[in-house]
Amino acid sequence: MLNAARSSFQEHLVTAIIHYADPSSDLVYDKRSEGPGPASLVENVISQQVHIYDGRALKTAGERFRLDTQGFELVRPMLGINLHQLDGALNALDMPSANSPTPEERDQLIRTQWYPAIESWIGAHLGAAKVLTFDHTLRAQPSSDATPELSRSRRSPVKLVHNDYTPWSAERQLKETLEARGYKPSDYPRYQFINLWLPLLRPVQESPLAMVDLRTVAASDFHNMRLIYPKRKGQISVLSSNPVHRWIWFSNMQPGEGILLRVFDSQHRGDVTGVPHCAFDLPGSASAPRRTSLEIRTIALFEH
Repeated sequence: MLNAARSSFQEHLVTAIIHYADPSSDLVYDKRSEGPGPASLVENVISQQVHIYDGRALKTAGERFRLDTQGFELVRPMLGINLHQLDGALNALDMPSANSPTPEERDQLIRTQWYPAIESWIGAHLGAAKVLTFDHTLRAQPSSDATPELSRSRRSPVKLVHNDYTPWSAERQLKETLEARGYKPSDYPRYQFINLWLPLLRPVQESPLAMVDLRTVAASDFHNMRLIYPKRKGQISVLSSNPVHRWIWFSNMQPGEGILLRVFDSQHRGDVTGVPHCAFDLPGSASAPRRTSLEIRTIALFEH
């Protein structure tokens, strides 16, 4: 029985290349030019072959994924959103017509319909006093014949291990977001930055998302990387390789499912700022339909 269980589990294990940052290089991402941006973010990467465990098989075996434990959760958020209306806007990315919505109209649809529903659901899921959504990113690898406008309206999946915040950038974003809406950071002694990653249009067969179990990372794995945009500067964490990292993905992600990522938590100070994650090239997926996904960035505020 034990050998049979091990054999069955191995069927849900993939071996793939993960791209880590080279901490000896200049860690800066310059995005002052137009376009979807490079998938690796930096020129110098250290590529490692790693085992990535299927979280679905681990769940079947009894493991429970939690934001406060591994740093991520597989969820089925009940948002009550008109998915078909957004599908039409997203299909226009590769099949534009005279009646296709503009990128601005699509983003407005996401902000007006998705933001409130996601804030309500995450607030109830986490028991937060308030949830504020401040940004979103549509990710889809542009086709080779995409127009410049279409290429600018989305970003490529990021295939460099990273976390979205450093302590400096998280505190700056908290202050900007709360003050813009008339709130005081001092009213909320605890806060979490929570991302919701949602596959759209079709099951994920290309460039799926993988996460590192937070229990297997060390502070020395994290390195600050500068971000340079046309009108602002920022900072994220990138990761260097560590053989003890435990990689997890969820196979065959479907529209209607999502992954919650804890990318910063005010109760966990220090260099381990949040769950490292990245997209990766799934073996055998070269001819699969390109992934389309949406990342919603929120701040969950707690009064205690």
